[in-house]
Amino acid sequence: MEQAQMKLMIPGPVEVDPKVLAALSEPVEPHYGDAWVKKYARVIDILRQIFNVAGKNYDVYLMVGSGTCAIDASMSSSLMRGEKIIIGNNGFFGGRLIEVAKNAGLNIVEVPGEWGKPLDPQAIKKALDANPDAKAVSVVHGETSTTVLNPVKEIGAIVAASEAIFLVDAVSSFGGIPFDMEDWNVDICASATQKCLGALPGLAPVSVSQKGWKTIDRSFDKGHSWYTNLQNWRKYGTEWADWHPTPVTMPTNNVNALLVALEQLMEEGIENRIQRYRSLALRLRKGLREAGMEPYTSDEMLNPVLTAAYAPEGHKSGEIIQYLLNEHHIQIGGGLGHLKDVVFRIGHMSPVVTEADIDRVVDALKAF
Repeated sequence: MEQAQMKLMIPGPVEVDPKVLAALSEPVEPHYGDAWVKKYARVIDILRQIFNVAGKNYDVYLMVGSGTCAIDASMSSSLMRGEKIIIGNNGFFGGRLIEVAKNAGLNIVEVPGEWGKPLDPQAIKKALDANPDAKAVSVVHGETSTTVLNPVKEIGAIVAASEAIFLVDAVSSFGGIPFDMEDWNVDICASATQKCLGALPGLAPVSVSQKGWKTIDRSFDKGHSWYTNLQNWRKYGTEWADWHPTPVTMPTNNVNALLVALEQLMEEGIENRIQRYRSLALRLRKGLREAGMEPYTSDEMLNPVLTAAYAPEGHKSGEIIQYLLNEHHIQIGGGLGHLKDVVFRIGHMSPVVTEADIDRVVDALKAF
């Protein structure tokens, strides 16, 4: 009997369209020259539309690395060792922001939040008022560990009234959840390509505002790597724009695959894609409840691209994960931190996930 194909529904990386994969098998091309510059410019143009930035007030770059590479670059390019950063932390990846900041030698003011609940913008304001010398505020948009979406717009309005810059981790939300970098007063945003964009791991979009550049361009000894210095990405993106727009060799096939995924997004329409993700989330939540497995967050707090649910009473979440993997060839994610044995997480952030895929998961869970 032929074994069913494995269905990947973890919180990233995601399954990608066959046309995206096909781009990887094309002949390798150089990362410079007229043809490449034209293609790369199209990638940047689409990324700008997803970031919701226009004109010359924001720059967009495509770094080679994971989303954490882009976060690392954002912090270490902006702040000097010993400078103060306020970090909202209500999940595992909020904790990751703190780890990155510690590695950069920054003075961290943590604003703790409860796992499973959004950060309180007023708590951020209180921290800013108490620390007027803070140079930056940083939060995660979509906290992957809990599926909670943090109020970036509200926090951004608070940060904009200060001298601090606003750094946002949008790794698991970019392209699948409404995001408006300009309207939300985000100064530096870091993301990745292997989640909602439906592309491969290894590329990390970054966008920087003029306020962000003002902080980055202060005269000081940065004391960090050349590779993650955003000034170098800007230098090549301007001075070498007509033939070699990046400071490093780009994985050209991976960028070509990303372009296929981005063109598919534009063909569907960003708003249509986001609405489709939301419909899938609601369908999954309904099915989870029918299976006796309550979603971790309320429907009012739903994340359109990722859903966490409690394991049934008397069972650990790992049992659900192994059951789906072994019996139904569906791979989902487990909980992180203290939620490891409590919840499981189902990613529906891939553009190729359909209602039939959601139903397959739900039917399997009902049979547990």
